[in-house]
Amino acid sequence: MYDSYFKYGPYVWYEQYMNAPSRQAPESSRERRRRETRTALLQSAYEKFCDVGYGAASLEAIAADAGFTKGAVYGNFSSKEELFLVLAEERAESLPDEWRHIEPETVGQDKVGRAIGSWLADVMRKRRGWFLANAEFSIVAARDPELAARRLAALRHTHRELGCVLLRFCGPATADPTALGVLAMTLIDGVIINAALDPDLDVASVVATGLQRMLPDGPSES
Repeated sequence: MYDSYFKYGPYVWYEQYMNAPSRQAPESSRERRRRETRTALLQSAYEKFCDVGYGAASLEAIAADAGFTKGAVYGNFSSKEELFLVLAEERAESLPDEWRHIEPETVGQDKVGRAIGSWLADVMRKRRGWFLANAEFSIVAARDPELAARRLAALRHTHRELGCVLLRFCGPATADPTALGVLAMTLIDGVIINAALDPDLDVASVVATGLQRMLPDGPSES
């Protein structure tokens, strides 16, 4: 810690010193309760949105399932839209970890589409309700410019992350990762809706074929 004083000067040293774990104030019981309440509400909201959809889920039901009143929701979120956005943004942060196994060292270029298709087929079985709630919310957000802007910002992050995964299989960067991610996610979103209507749809194969054809110099899935 003191080495930084001589290396970076007193101001940087002071910032590091004050932000060191030992200098941070312990969490108060009130802060802990608020954090626990927020976590419980987010979990309840996720389960309710998955179960009945975005439109049919009420704040009263979400609060009740978590053991609180509706006032607890408004104490943490300004609206139902805000609650869903926070939840969606937090869930989206975990997607890169779910794609981490899709690496050139373990998956050939001709199989990257199949790897992502298999991932989607698996999560569709596990989180079908959540995917449908997301599709429903996107339609709601499209009618509200402010809501749409925040929704799009979160989606663009996901687009870029997915695009970066795909570009690992194309040698030197040959395309904008965000643009490639948008194209790939457009395919995935369409497959999600079709799979919701047609349970016999081979999700993995459709995604594999589509992604392989859109990759720069990517071969078609055989």
